[in-house]
Amino acid sequence: MLKQGQSKKKQSILGLIPLFKAIEEQGQDPAALLKHRGLSLDKMSGAAVIDQELELEIVADAIELLDDPILGVKVGSQVTFTSYGTFAMLLMSAPTFLETLKVGAQFQSLSLLFSQMTLHFDQDWLELRYTLPEASPKLKNFIADRDLMGSYTFVREFLDQPQDYFLGAGTARPKPVGRTLSEYRQYIDFDLEFDQPYNWLRLHRGVLSLEQKHGNHLAHQLYRVQAYEMLRKFYPDSDDVVAQTAQIIEGYDAQYPSVPEVAKMFGISERTFRRKLGEENTSYRKLLDEHKRKRCLDMLSRKNTSVNELADVLGYAESASFLRAFKRWTGTTPKRYKNEWG
Repeated sequence: MLKQGQSKKKQSILGLIPLFKAIEEQGQDPAALLKHRGLSLDKMSGAAVIDQELELEIVADAIELLDDPILGVKVGSQVTFTSYGTFAMLLMSAPTFLETLKVGAQFQSLSLLFSQMTLHFDQDWLELRYTLPEASPKLKNFIADRDLMGSYTFVREFLDQPQDYFLGAGTARPKPVGRTLSEYRQYIDFDLEFDQPYNWLRLHRGVLSLEQKHGNHLAHQLYRVQAYEMLRKFYPDSDDVVAQTAQIIEGYDAQYPSVPEVAKMFGISERTFRRKLGEENTSYRKLLDEHKRKRCLDMLSRKNTSVNELADVLGYAESASFLRAFKRWTGTTPKRYKNEWG
């Protein structure tokens, strides 16, 4: 039986398979690593899930055991499309790449990522950003490498000519040096910027209009039902429309979806969606406003950010509109707030 931790997020046990393979390739036994945490491969089924907290503890054990500074990129390079199960089929069956991104953000709890993905749209490109959890330097490097390689491999599965759309990438890990850098570059076949605040993959905006080669409306609807069933099984708040709506919003960096679009994601009418939120004494506007407030204050706490930049990132057409919202949130101006709380 899997250990029950305090972490809310759970992962499929299949997410550990690439790590186990890397361990075996270096002459070690993954079963011994699991035994240390009270787990046994023989007693696990393919449908088993594991708390992310426990999974990270197993990863940390592997890092210490193997003492390999690029273990993460080796593991990430072995993550295949089939590792994602229903999540992969849900994305593959979407009619367009834009829809793939949207459902990817909505159902990312079913992915194998340790990081949190958000979508950022610019006039000429879009960026998939991955914010890493707090961790020790070695573990954070592993997460950055593993999620970067896994995401890059995953995105390429959807594009016939990925080189025509891929514009670059960044990673939230320091640049390796010497021999380690040479070995690292054997796995990375694209230009990569190091020491970034988060992982990111940048694609030409033209990719959004691409029709998926395996897009199938009926199949997509069926996989969406399966995805909701998995959420209800593994996550206690998956039936909570408020929590699920908040999760959808968190998957966007800007250009947030409209009420009709979110209702469609739930497979219900706009009227029903509004009614469900109303029964919980909230609304989509309130949830979006709260998300923007938290995101704004988080940005102010981490770096010096101009009013224009805050307004742009949070989706306000004018600085004046943003300043009115900020005054409503805090009772003061960004500058005064920063001086008092920064």
